Amino acid sequence: MVRLRRTLVASVIGAMLTTTAIAQTMTDVGTPRDETLIVQTFDGRAANASAQNPMNAYAIWRGFRELGWSWLWEMDTATGQSYPELAAGPVEVLNDEHTQFRVTLREGVYWSDGVEFTADDVIYSLDTYTKYRSQLGRVAVIANFVTSWKKIDDFTFEVETSRPSYDFQTVMGVYTWGSQFVIVPKHIFEPQGDDVVTFQNTNAVTLGPYKIKEFDPNGSWQLWELREDWERSGWGNLGEPKPKYVLYKDFGAEETRTLAFVQNQYDVDTFMSPDSIQAAKGRNPNIESFSPTFPYHDMNDACSYGVYMNLQRAPFDKPEVRWALALSLNMQQVGISSMSGQFKAGALPLADTPITNPLYYAPLQSWLEELTLADGYKPYNTNFGAELTEALASQGVDASELPTGDDIERGFGMGWWKHDPAEAAKLLESVGMKKGADGFFALEDGSPWVLEFVIPGDWNKVIQRIGFSIADSWRQAGFNINTRQVDNGEWTTVQNTNARNELMINWSQSCTYNSNWQNSWRQFDARYVLPPDSTDPLNGNFMRVTDERIFELVADSAKLPTDDPQFLENGRSIAQHLTEDMQVINLMNIPTTIPTNKTYWTNFPKQDNFYAAPYTWWSSFKKTVVNIEPTGQQ
Repeated sequence: MVRLRRTLVASVIGAMLTTTAIAQTMTDVGTPRDETLIVQTFDGRAANASAQNPMNAYAIWRGFRELGWSWLWEMDTATGQSYPELAAGPVEVLNDEHTQFRVTLREGVYWSDGVEFTADDVIYSLDTYTKYRSQLGRVAVIANFVTSWKKIDDFTFEVETSRPSYDFQTVMGVYTWGSQFVIVPKHIFEPQGDDVVTFQNTNAVTLGPYKIKEFDPNGSWQLWELREDWERSGWGNLGEPKPKYVLYKDFGAEETRTLAFVQNQYDVDTFMSPDSIQAAKGRNPNIESFSPTFPYHDMNDACSYGVYMNLQRAPFDKPEVRWALALSLNMQQVGISSMSGQFKAGALPLADTPITNPLYYAPLQSWLEELTLADGYKPYNTNFGAELTEALASQGVDASELPTGDDIERGFGMGWWKHDPAEAAKLLESVGMKKGADGFFALEDGSPWVLEFVIPGDWNKVIQRIGFSIADSWRQAGFNINTRQVDNGEWTTVQNTNARNELMINWSQSCTYNSNWQNSWRQFDARYVLPPDSTDPLNGNFMRVTDERIFELVADSAKLPTDDPQFLENGRSIAQHLTEDMQVINLMNIPTTIPTNKTYWTNFPKQDNFYAAPYTWWSSFKKTVVNIEPTGQQ
């Protein structure tokens, strides 16, 4: 099955590829190809490419956080350690309660229009975040985090926070993908007055070493150009970026993208399906995956994919219903049909990585094995990885490509839930939900139950395929599923709006990168709970958690240093509560299927050269831009 699918994809590419790939001298936006790093956009097209005000919804996936903005502190994604960027060093803690802080800025940093960056920009940004917090869409986290601030001098300011903040640097800086605190240029925004709320900020003045050269108003591409004074930029001290230009471009549907990739039209893809990658590698020896061995792709993203449910809306408010959905899901089938078996399963509500495994997964493995439902059933399958290995071998995958021994667990995870539709039916029947004459489960009153399951459209082909596979698995078990594909904008609206969400595939609240779980789970707070049919946007808690036990653990943990053993134990307890009541169906580590093409650029992050996470949509992409080397190809 796996080999047949690869052969079919290869045949399609072969039929489309009628001439030998010829290196382009110039790009289609008029830049020298050998000076231009080209990456596929994360979200396809931008709905409003002119919207570039980071305090509101904007064209975020066009290189802004990677190339344009700059942060007080950045994250070294190779080590999990925070380091100063705009700040001159670590934050200075001013009181024992960890609520008062002093930050010193680096001097000699300039905006892309030549105006010096100072503490005035920081103070203006904090003023604006809080003054317009109810009108601006992307400021709530910081506006709720700080209570007061003041300028000490041009390069020093102080902040007081609303709670003890042992993780100040990663709240005000970067924890994983970017920062919630985007500092804006006072000299550009202040003249807007109250219009700052609707200000588009088109052709944004930026702080990073790249400035906007041009963009497609229809949202297909955005071109960045290296500043002549890149050394005076927000992260110019990191070293000289190698490409003169960086082009973010949508190359269309996956079949079209794959052909363009084979023809060397771009250098880094974003979530290309495994079979397309294999077919492309067969056509172009310069195309590489993250690892030369199975499962080929980076599995160390901070986040994991999961099924998020509106826990306040019937019948999803019943744990029996949620467990029935989990046990009806054939994860082996889902992983093989959507990912050719190239995935790592995780039963806990976070990714299972070399960093998080010894902190969460290994300590809770025995608890998972002994976990028992109300009827005495034990749902956990420790042998999931071994069974997956056998299934792949039976489908023709070469044994030399498959993990053995301890590598099975490292590759495929420590285990997942049993596939047991009979137990699922038993759970549903216990709350009055039985199959009707049409073969689908009905609601308690016997009326039809049609589940709306929201998944991404073509802007994320990998998660789209996983979503379709999940829906197929559920349908086979007797659930009447309406699978709805949406663009990135609507997907975000569904995530943020109770009235729009029953079930969706998501990753937004499973992003625990190291021992500090607060990045995702501090939003488990009664303040972030809205009525089940509310049309008001959520400011957090996208899992819709209402568990008072979890709220209490989050509140208690805010008083603890993030390296305190009790803090970590509280995180494990949160994971247990989320799991035992199946408040989210965690699926797998995000399989970051990111092939690279070394025709024009080489030294991309790989398993054996892991100097940074290989993601073009994280702010740490700056490390790639600094470390890649031109090949000399014209």
